[in-house]
Amino acid sequence: MLDPAIAEQLRRHGWDVQAIHGDISRMGKKDLEVLRAARALGRVLVTDNVPDSARLHNRLTARGEDHCGLLFASAVSLPRSKRIIGLWVAAVARFLESQSDDKALLNSCAWLK
Repeated sequence: MLDPAIAEQLRRHGWDVQAIHGDISRMGKKDLEVLRAARALGRVLVTDNVPDSARLHNRLTARGEDHCGLLFASAVSLPRSKRIIGLWVAAVARFLESQSDDKALLNSCAWLK
């Protein structure tokens, strides 16, 4: 689970984002349940759990089940560390600024840079 300070700082910059951490209804849920909850809310899911999330994406799309998108982060370039929360915030903000359509990631995956 990513640090909720990332979402907090993005919200301070005007982005409509949420963190799973602290949301009792989503904490401790299996990846599939989290992705389906994100879909119900119209949210893209940001994750550094690329192998599991990629498999889940493939499974869902093979079944014709929609999701709002997965935004992958490399644990090498963006490790989970409080020292680099600013890098996370900048990377997600850059991605959000580059999107012209809220549905751009529908049923697809992209990488944070």
